[in-house]
Amino acid sequence: MKAVVLESYTMKTFQKELQERLDFLVKTGKLFRSSVTGNEVWDLYLTGFENDPIFRDPNSSEHNCNLCKNFLRRYGNIVCIDNNEILTIWDNVSESEYSNSAKLISKQLKKSKVQEVFFETFNELNSLNYEKCNKSNKVFRLGINKNSKRYTKEEAEKFGVVKPNEIREFHHLHLDIPTQYVDMSNKSVESIMADYRDAKNVFQRAMETISLDTLYLVKDLINQGSLLDGTTHLYKIEQIIPLKKEYDELPQKQRDNYCWVKSYQLPFAKFRNELIGVLCSELSEGMELNTACINWNKRVDPANYMKASAPITKKQIEEAKKFVEENGYEESFNRRFANIDDIKVSEILHSNVGEGKIKSVSLFDGVKSTSTRHKRAEFDKVEEVTIDKFMKDILPSCTSIEAFLENRMEGNMVSLTTTNNPDSKPIFKWNNNYSWTYNGNLAGKSQIKENVKAVGGKITGILRTSLQWNDEDTKGIVDFDLHCKQSAGNEIYFSNKRCPRTEGWLDVDMIRPSSIGIENITWQKDLKTGTYEFIVRNFDGGQNKGFKLEIEFDGNTYNYHYSNPVSSKQDVKVATVTSKNGVMTIEHHLQESSNSKEIYSLETNQFHKVNLVCLSPNHWDVNNVGNKHYFFMLDGCKSPISLRSFHAENLIPELASHRKVLEVLGNTTMIEPNTKQLSGLGFNATVKDEMIVKLSGTHKRMIKIKF
Repeated sequence: MKAVVLESYTMKTFQKELQERLDFLVKTGKLFRSSVTGNEVWDLYLTGFENDPIFRDPNSSEHNCNLCKNFLRRYGNIVCIDNNEILTIWDNVSESEYSNSAKLISKQLKKSKVQEVFFETFNELNSLNYEKCNKSNKVFRLGINKNSKRYTKEEAEKFGVVKPNEIREFHHLHLDIPTQYVDMSNKSVESIMADYRDAKNVFQRAMETISLDTLYLVKDLINQGSLLDGTTHLYKIEQIIPLKKEYDELPQKQRDNYCWVKSYQLPFAKFRNELIGVLCSELSEGMELNTACINWNKRVDPANYMKASAPITKKQIEEAKKFVEENGYEESFNRRFANIDDIKVSEILHSNVGEGKIKSVSLFDGVKSTSTRHKRAEFDKVEEVTIDKFMKDILPSCTSIEAFLENRMEGNMVSLTTTNNPDSKPIFKWNNNYSWTYNGNLAGKSQIKENVKAVGGKITGILRTSLQWNDEDTKGIVDFDLHCKQSAGNEIYFSNKRCPRTEGWLDVDMIRPSSIGIENITWQKDLKTGTYEFIVRNFDGGQNKGFKLEIEFDGNTYNYHYSNPVSSKQDVKVATVTSKNGVMTIEHHLQESSNSKEIYSLETNQFHKVNLVCLSPNHWDVNNVGNKHYFFMLDGCKSPISLRSFHAENLIPELASHRKVLEVLGNTTMIEPNTKQLSGLGFNATVKDEMIVKLSGTHKRMIKIKF
C-alpha cells in the first residue's frame, strides 16, 4: 500500500529555525546547560500549546511525542553566553503553533543560571537510538529526524483516525551538532562537566576574594625581587589583572555568566589554587606582608627561602648602618673570593679515621686531567661508596683525585668567599669569616628540582618525564606540548591530562610562556605492562631553537637536548620506555645528551683535577652549624659572574635583626670574578646526589660517591 506522508510545514519550519539558532550559538565557541531541568523544559513545551488535540486516545495529544520528549529532556536546556547574557535556541522563533512554547522556554532559561558546560560523548551517542555515527563525522545528530508507522486493523478500529495498513511518517525535534562538542575519549559526560565546573568555581572564588590591589601588590613584589622565582609566575598575574578589572565592573547578575565564559579552557582558571594564587589569597585575607612573602619563599624553595629581597624603609637603612658602624662590622662586609693561599690546610681538610681522632688531609698534586670525553653510561657499573665511607676510609690514602664534571652539575658549582681584612670581626654563626655561594647566587643547592617543582609539578614517582624550553640554549616563544602514547592506556597530552588506567598525569602544561617553559608527566604507582612513547610537538608554529627533555626511572636519569628548530605541528620522537614484568627499559629515538659545554671555565664530560677537598666553613674546626656541605675545588674552575659575598640567613643574631637591609647590601656589593678563586663542586649532605671520581694513592681506582 502506498504510504501517506503527512508533512507538517509548521514543524519543519520550526525545526529549521531551531537548527539555525543553534548554528548561531555554536559560533560563540562555548555551549552550556541551564539549571532548568529537561523535565521542566518538556512541561513548558506542552503548556505552550493552547489547543493540543487528542491524536489517538485521551492520553496522547498531537504534540505529546515520546521521541520529542526525550530530545527536549536531553537537549532543550542548551544555551550559550554572549556579552554575559544567556541566549537560547528558542529565541526569536516565528509566529506559529510552536512560538508560545518557545517563548515560555526562552524566558525561563534566560532568567535561570547556567549549571554545566554542554558536551556529548561519542560512546553515549552510539549507545542511543540515533543516527549511526563514527569518529570521522564533522557533525553529529542529536535526536531522531523522523520515523514511520504502519497501523494494524485493530489500531484503526481503536483510534478511528487511521485506516488499516496505512503508513504515516512523523517528524521530530532534532539538532545537528559540530564535532567540537562531542568528546572522543573514554571520559563520561559527568567527568567532563565536573572538570569545567571545578575550574569555574575556583575562578569565580578568585574573582570574589582576591582584590585588584592585591594583584598589583604581588606584581610589584615580583618586580622588586621579593618573591623567589617570582618571574616564572608573573605572566599569570599579568593575565589575571585585566580579568579582575572586567569582573569588578560587571553588574552582579552578569558575574556568574562571565565566570563560566572566562574559565572555559583557561589554562589558569584554577589560579586561586596555584602557588601564586595562594599568596594572593593570604594577602587578601589580611596576612602580614613579610609573613606571606616568607611563606611563599619556603613553598617555592625551602633551601633558599631567605634569598629574596624584602621591602625596606629609610628608617631601617639608617638603623642598620648605625649598628654596623658602631659595632665595628664595616670591614667584615668588605669581601672577596677566597684563594688557596688564604686557607690553612690543617684547619679545613679533615677526615675521620676512627677512634675520634681528626687527621688533616694534604692538598692533592697529581695526575693531569685527560682530554677524553666520556658518556656517563660508561660508569654505570663502577663501585659505589657513601660520602661518609669515602671521607673516613678512602680519602686519607689518596694522593690525587679527579672529578667527572657532568652537564647536569651547573647547580653544584660553588665558590668560597672571605673578607679582605682577615682580622675583621666574624659576622657568621661560626667562628671564621669564610662563606660560600652556589651558582645562581644561592646559599645551597636546592632540595627540590627547581623548575618543575616551582610550577607545581611532581618530581617523584615510578616514572617522570619533564620537558623544558626557553632556557639559555633554547630561547623562543613557542607552545611545545609533551605527549605520551601509551599502549596500556590513552595518550596523555594537554587535552587528556590524566589516564585512569595507567594513572599517568600531565600535571604541568604551559602555553607560550615568556620565560622558561615546563611540561611534566609522572606515574606514581607501578607502571602497567606496555610501552610509553614520549613525543614533543610544536603546537602553534612558534619560533624556537629546540628543547631539553629528561626521563627518570629506577634511579636513572636520561637527558636529551634537541637543538634544531621544531616546525609547526612537527612531532619529535624522543624515547620509548617499556615496562614488562616489573622491569623498565628504555629505547632512545634521540641520542642522549652528551654534548660538552663550558661550566665555570671547565669543559663538561671530562675529568678535572681536584685541588682541595673540604667541608663547608660552618663545619670547620669545632663548628657544627646548619647543613654540612662537601666541597671538591677544581683546578682552573672560575665563576664567570659576580657573586654574593654573604647570605643573610648565615649572619649572627645581632646582625640578622637587620636582615632586610643587609640582604639589599648583599645584592649591591657583589664580588667581581677574578682568576684567584676557590671554586668547584659542592654537595649538600641533605640532598641526594652522586659524583664519579678517579683516585690515585696506594692504587688507582674509579668510584661513584653517593651523597
